[in-house]
Amino acid sequence: MPSALWSLESLPPVRRAEMRGWVLLAVGSLAVAGTLALLLGLSRTPKVQDWLPWGPHFFYRALVTHVVLSFEVWFLAALGALSAMAAPPGVWGDRLGRLGLVLGAAGVVLLLIPALADQGEPSLNNYVPVVGHKLFYVGLGVHAIGVALASVRLLPLLWRRPRVCAAYGIACGALIYLAALICFGLAWALIPAGTDPDLFNERVFWGGGHVLQLLNTLILMVAWQSLSERQYGSGPLPAALANACFAALALFAAASPLIYALGGDVLGLDHRQIFTRLLWVGLPLPPLVMGLGVAWRLISAPRDWRSPAFLALALSLFVFAVGGFAGFFLGVADTRTPSHYHAVIGGVQLGLMGMVLAVMLPLLGQTAGQGRAVRVQFHLYGWGQLVHALGFFLAGAAGVPRKTTGIDQGLDTLWKKVSMGVVGMGTGLAVLGGVIFVWMALVRLLRPTVAQRAESGHE
Repeated sequence: MPSALWSLESLPPVRRAEMRGWVLLAVGSLAVAGTLALLLGLSRTPKVQDWLPWGPHFFYRALVTHVVLSFEVWFLAALGALSAMAAPPGVWGDRLGRLGLVLGAAGVVLLLIPALADQGEPSLNNYVPVVGHKLFYVGLGVHAIGVALASVRLLPLLWRRPRVCAAYGIACGALIYLAALICFGLAWALIPAGTDPDLFNERVFWGGGHVLQLLNTLILMVAWQSLSERQYGSGPLPAALANACFAALALFAAASPLIYALGGDVLGLDHRQIFTRLLWVGLPLPPLVMGLGVAWRLISAPRDWRSPAFLALALSLFVFAVGGFAGFFLGVADTRTPSHYHAVIGGVQLGLMGMVLAVMLPLLGQTAGQGRAVRVQFHLYGWGQLVHALGFFLAGAAGVPRKTTGIDQGLDTLWKKVSMGVVGMGTGLAVLGGVIFVWMALVRLLRPTVAQRAESGHE
């Protein structure tokens, strides 16, 4: 039976206002991150990097800020918006959502202050890189608590049957997120005092960072479910099978805090490896099953290349699949690792862009993103991410180290220089696509709704 769809009438005004705030926070953060991404790409492009006035301190500080805004804030604010769509009705749920939005926005402002004030040493640890300043940590914490307040109201949906299939997936995402927060808290409490700051940051965010990858994947699966419903009237899988895929990711995440209870050394190699194995075991199957359903739907059903929902489905599936395949060929410390995660995260980004333009904007009373600009945006971002990832993969295979810039990259061969040039070209294409998306989304989010414009005679 086809899954029910969200509609403008199904969301009360207070929820639409909250959802609009979360989407503005998400898209605004992505706008800043996209600007930084262009500067990062230029700073790693041969010859071009010599023309830029910035030194290595800019690169590393910009890299930290870019990652936090484009991964953590963008995805977690999107989870906040999804929670406004899915949460059961009730005054307390509305209050939690509004308070969560205020804290989420305040946290972003706080974590930006150290970078703008040129204070704190950047730490390029995995998953959640940080600037070593108290305000940055406080900002991360305040933002995290805000998203947690918006998420906790979804937990009752885990034992109820939501009217919309994707709502159960969003509730599973809330559970995954809360499990990640518990992992962060346990790691913070268990790491001995006086630990080297770089090692401290690496291990604090290691376990929970792995769990957040389950959340990112689930967000993409929710996007596939919702976009398929929007495009075809039903999801890519039967509702029971889709819910099983959502639940499988949530179960692995819910078990992850138990790893800290096993008594192992949080700073030891075994603890580090067990979370890597958690992803290898728990992550691949659910998106593979749903991805096959999406692929079959794209092949067997009419293909409308003018539809933003169809473009988001097709390109996100392809880019995500390429990134997943590249994950089997990772180097230890070279640029094949960012090749993998840029493609995988690019797939999630494309799915979320489709959600904003084809699902969220209509729920907010705005016209859906459509027309030639939308098609150009998806192609620029999708293919740009693939070119970007390909350049990183080729450079990494030649031995170019990750998280470096300038002469530290060791671009001593033509192959390495060409590969990093490809990275710069892909970055430019993807950033241009991101700029178009941000512009289209913000223009619609900041203008009156369709109904308001009709009442004022502008429609």
